[in-house]
Amino acid sequence: MSAGGDRLERSRLAILEHVHRKERHRHGGDAHVHADEGESTWRAHRRQHRPGAGGWLETARHVLSDWWRYHPAHMAVDVARPLLSSYARRQPAQYVGFAALAGAGLFMLRPWKLISVTGVLVALLKSPQVAALVMQAMSASQNPRDDPPLD
Repeated sequence: MSAGGDRLERSRLAILEHVHRKERHRHGGDAHVHADEGESTWRAHRRQHRPGAGGWLETARHVLSDWWRYHPAHMAVDVARPLLSSYARRQPAQYVGFAALAGAGLFMLRPWKLISVTGVLVALLKSPQVAALVMQAMSASQNPRDDPPLD
């Protein structure tokens, strides 16, 4: 392999290890998976995240969290959260009052009546994240007997 190919492989492995380190930290952190020298990063990841280990509920939670990570409203929530939390600390009664007014306004306007269920389903099926969600759910439901032993 050429020097450029070796460098590309090292960069790819470093990126994978960084991503896996962030995921371990996000999921509670102390489940350290040390890859042996002969063991690939992917194999170490498979050992930690076996499909049968968490069950379908854990897989569904993971799929939904990935979906939310790429949702357009996620950025708006991330931007608004510090502003709203500081306002709630300073004036909690007004914050609850405004939330109640917003809820009452939504109830009176009934915006869900303006959009048909068919339109929502078509928009959902056209979104690029749906294919990724389906593929992730299908890959998580693989038969563990098909995987090579990790010993």
